[in-house]
Amino acid sequence: MLRSQLVFSRSQPILSALSLERRVAGISAMTVALYYATWLLQGSLARGGTGLMWLVVLYTSTTLLIFWAYGALIAMSWRGELHGRARLGALLVPVLLNLAFLAWVPSLSQDTMSYLAHGLLAQLPGHNPLLDPVQQVRESAFGTALSTHDWSTSPGITPYGILWTRVEILIAALCGTNITAGVLLFKVIAVLANLGSAFLIWKVLGRIHPSMQLTGTLAYLWNPLVLTELCAEGHNDAVMIFFSIAAVAAAITSRPGVSVIAQLLGALSKYICILFLPSQLVFLWRTQSDRRRLVLEVLIAVVVTTALLVLLYAPLWAGAHSLDGLTQRPYPFGAVTFFGLIRWLLKHTALSALAGAATAMLVTSLLCVLIIRCTARVRDAAGLVRSCAWISLAFLLVVSPDYWPWYACMAIAWICIADPKRWFWLVLLLSMAGRLTGPLDILRIEGHLGRELSKGLITGMGALLPLFALIMWEIMSRVRRSTEARPA
Repeated sequence: MLRSQLVFSRSQPILSALSLERRVAGISAMTVALYYATWLLQGSLARGGTGLMWLVVLYTSTTLLIFWAYGALIAMSWRGELHGRARLGALLVPVLLNLAFLAWVPSLSQDTMSYLAHGLLAQLPGHNPLLDPVQQVRESAFGTALSTHDWSTSPGITPYGILWTRVEILIAALCGTNITAGVLLFKVIAVLANLGSAFLIWKVLGRIHPSMQLTGTLAYLWNPLVLTELCAEGHNDAVMIFFSIAAVAAAITSRPGVSVIAQLLGALSKYICILFLPSQLVFLWRTQSDRRRLVLEVLIAVVVTTALLVLLYAPLWAGAHSLDGLTQRPYPFGAVTFFGLIRWLLKHTALSALAGAATAMLVTSLLCVLIIRCTARVRDAAGLVRSCAWISLAFLLVVSPDYWPWYACMAIAWICIADPKRWFWLVLLLSMAGRLTGPLDILRIEGHLGRELSKGLITGMGALLPLFALIMWEIMSRVRRSTEARPA
C-alpha cells in the first residue's frame, strides 16, 4: 500500500506537467486555426460583395475566441503553471506566428503599399516625398502597378520621420513595380522589429519585475492586436516601438549614449518617441553617479544623431516645408476622440473659427503637464517605464486627433512592461476594440455604414471608450486606497 502511494505521488507531477503541456498545445493549435480563419475572413471582407454582414458576424466570433485563448494562456502564466516544455511552447509558438504572418497578405489596411508609394514618389524626376502628396504617384507607371493591387489612399504628404522615409525610398529602389516584393520587405522589417521588442521586454522585465518577466513578455508576444497590426499588416509602428524600448533598456543598463541615440532614432521613424525623452534624461541624471561623463555621452549622442539627420535630409531638404506632412495634416472628419469631442464643442461656441487651433493647444498643454508630472516622479527603472506607459496612453487617448487600431500597439507594449498584471484589463480593452473595429471601414466602403458613423464607431470604441474606462478605474482605485487608509 505504501509503495503504491509513493509511486502515485511521484507520477502526479509528471501527469500534471503533461496536462499543462497539452493545454498549451491545445490553446496554441486553437489560436493558429483561428488566425487562419481570420485571414480567410479578412480577405473575403476586403473583397466585399454579398454576405458581408454574415462575414462580420463570423469575424467577430472568431476574434472573441482568439481573445479567450489569449486570456487563458496569460491566466496560466499568472498562476505560475508555465514551466518546462509548457513554458517553452508558450514562448515559441508566438515567435513562429510572427514568422508565419509574413505570408499574410495585408487586407484591412493598405499602409504597406502606401509606404512603397512614398518611396516610388522619390524615383520620379522632380518629385520629393517630403513635399508632394502621395497620390501624384498614380499618374506614373508605378501608379498603374499599385492600382492592380487595389491600392487606394487618403491624399496627403508622408507624416513619417526621415529615417522611415529613407527606408521607403530604399525598398522602392530595390523593388520598383514589384509590389509583392516591396510589401514583403516592409513586413520583414516589422516582424524583426516586433520580435526584437519582445526580447527587450523580456530583458527589461528581468531587471525591474522578475516575477512578471514571463507574463509581461507573453502578454505582448501573444497579443492579437500586436500580431495582426504589426506582423500581419506590417505597420511601421513596430520600428518605433523597438527603438523606444531599446532606449529604455540601454538606460537601465547604464549606457546613456546608446539610450539617447535609440530614442532619437525612434523619433526619426515616427515623432511620438520624442515624448519619452524627458523622463529618460531625468532617469539617467538621477541614476548615473558620474554626471560629467553622462553629459559628455549625451552630447556625443546628440552630435551623432544630428550628423545622421543632416545626412538623411541632405538630398530632400526643402526648409520648413520638409515638415509639411506633419504640420499640415487635416483633422479627421467625424472622429469621436477626446480631441474630436473638444473640437466639436468649441465649434459650437464663439471660438468656432479657432476650434482646431484651440483644441490642439489645450490637449498639448494637458500632455505637457502629464509629461512634467510623470518625469518628476521618475526615481528608478520601474518609475521610468510607468512614465512611458502613462505618456503613451495620454497621446493615444487624449492628444491624438485620429485613431486607427495600430496606434494602440505602443501603449500596449509599455503596459506589458510597466505592470502587466494590474493593467491587463486595459490591454484587453485596447486590443479588443482595435480588432473588433477592423471591418468597419470596409462596411463604409461597401455602403453599409455612412462615413461619419463608421469613423465615429472606430474612434469612439478605440479611443473614447478606453479613456472613460481608465478614468473610472483610476477614480475607483483612489477611493479604494483612501478607504483602506482610514483608521478603523
